[in-house]
Amino acid sequence: IFGVTSGVAQIKNPDTYIYGSIGDLETLDPAWHYDTASATAIFNMYDSLIFYKREKIDEFEPALAESWTISPDGKTYTFKIRKGVKFHEGGDLSPADVAYSLQRGLLQDRSGGPQWMLLDPILGVSSIDELAKEVGDVKACEAVQQAISVEGDNVVIKLKIPFSPLLQILAGSWGAVLDKEWMIANGDWDGKCDNWRKWHDPAAEKSTIFNKANGTGPYKLEKWTPGEEIRYTRFDGHWRGKAPLAKVVYKVIPEWGTRLAAFQAGDLDSMDVPRAFVAQMDPLVQQGKAVMYKDLPTNTAQDAFFNFKVEEKSPFVPLLGRDKKPDLFSDIHMRKAFNHCLDTDTYIKEAWLGEAKRRRGPIPSGLLGYNPEQPVYEFSLEKCEAELKLAWGGTADKPGPAWEQGFQVTLTYNTGNVQRKIAAELLEKALESFNAKRGRAPSINVNVLDMPWPSYLKALDAEQLAVFWIGWLEDYHHPHDWVQPYLHSRGAFGGFQQFEVIQNVHYEPVHAKGILQPKDYKNLQEMWDDLIEKALLETDVKKAEKIYFDIQKLAMDWAVDIFQAELLGRRYFQPWVKGWYHNPAYPGDWWFVLSKG
Repeated sequence: IFGVTSGVAQIKNPDTYIYGSIGDLETLDPAWHYDTASATAIFNMYDSLIFYKREKIDEFEPALAESWTISPDGKTYTFKIRKGVKFHEGGDLSPADVAYSLQRGLLQDRSGGPQWMLLDPILGVSSIDELAKEVGDVKACEAVQQAISVEGDNVVIKLKIPFSPLLQILAGSWGAVLDKEWMIANGDWDGKCDNWRKWHDPAAEKSTIFNKANGTGPYKLEKWTPGEEIRYTRFDGHWRGKAPLAKVVYKVIPEWGTRLAAFQAGDLDSMDVPRAFVAQMDPLVQQGKAVMYKDLPTNTAQDAFFNFKVEEKSPFVPLLGRDKKPDLFSDIHMRKAFNHCLDTDTYIKEAWLGEAKRRRGPIPSGLLGYNPEQPVYEFSLEKCEAELKLAWGGTADKPGPAWEQGFQVTLTYNTGNVQRKIAAELLEKALESFNAKRGRAPSINVNVLDMPWPSYLKALDAEQLAVFWIGWLEDYHHPHDWVQPYLHSRGAFGGFQQFEVIQNVHYEPVHAKGILQPKDYKNLQEMWDDLIEKALLETDVKKAEKIYFDIQKLAMDWAVDIFQAELLGRRYFQPWVKGWYHNPAYPGDWWFVLSKG
């Protein structure tokens, strides 16, 4: 492939962009998806009202809305809908399609899904069920339709509170616009308020558009073969004009050596490259056979999460001694022990080549509420051992069952993710190192397990995982988009961690003296939900910052997760790929700008 004719490298598949991915996507439903693999597909098959202005994450340009206005009080957004836009299946875009798409998402509102980020500012609730319990199903639906309505050529969105990140949300894949008539014809919600429950909170594969798509985007779905590849063809009727490349193929290739060989053969134009293998890419870059971009801002973090009470029928239920212990990590000493036993600095050095920053809680650096003075858990086998001895009723003089009887736990990550594998194995090694000192069975037994991405997400959603590694790419640049997913009862991760297991929690303000009062909560989950809501609704920035400081500190004090790394990105392409640029808000590549030559 790298033979040269007249000084120009020979390009395989000159009209097709081919990407090698470590994992498959989960769904093609814009309202249901909440993973970057699915978002990449939706991002390119659908259009939203507005779009990011190239590399900017806070500047936007018209898309399906040719213009928009915001009321002086920041609570009413009016979008004038573009005319003459076609859907892939031939339908014509109308304001009704836009309103229907957003309304459908709010009513579908699947557990652990993304709709909270629109429900919060639009209706002042974190779930549609919360509103329905107050006013009933019909009135909840009517409230959705009143908040998102059609006025002539416009779609009007009315908010409960001013919320500047709304434009970032609508520019993302959750702002994707569907063809209302086509959706109804295919058996989806018909827009009526007396029956929306039928389509509420479906399993991924039960969605009408789980594996089909009809958008207005630059590419349309050709075929999805789960576990193998997904193919797209150019939509020549796109309102922006024809994309340079006629086809796009995403291939699922979890094994690194196979991906590398395909790239070297010219069969891939780009691919996932774990940091552990970048040394193998260096010669290709030096020889001009690959192009590297590095130190890319990503607004992304990698952390490990505890499930405070694993689903009892899960194959990954922890053991304490020989007994099943679904709530093994409801004990704070177990969680602190695991924090002290992970050598996070070595993880960042080995897995990310030092191209990452140590996390200090759920809120990343650069955002309101980040406290650079927040202490972190140091790597210390002595402190890890001490916490294990205190777990489940142990004392300084008499170690508890976690130390005396041992335990078994499974650490999980998604197949092909070498960085997460490194972290899990570092933790495994540290914990099992105590067996030599304990000198007898039953031992501390730590299993490291990889799972294909769709299976991994299903197990997470089913609350089956005890300790799991996953990353977070922010939806919009605001601390609420970090504390809500990580800690809230409706959060993408917090919702599956069972914080409510921790009963009778007393909150004593730390940073927020004079802002909030001490309070007793029924459980830890109630505390998180209350503090997160108070921080969001606080209009005084300095007061809001202090509440976020408290949330950040409490998350560390309670050791709810193993906070690890804020990431910088790397990307590798064949030299012939042209037009790519980096926007940290994009879930993947925007194919419309790519060409080969």
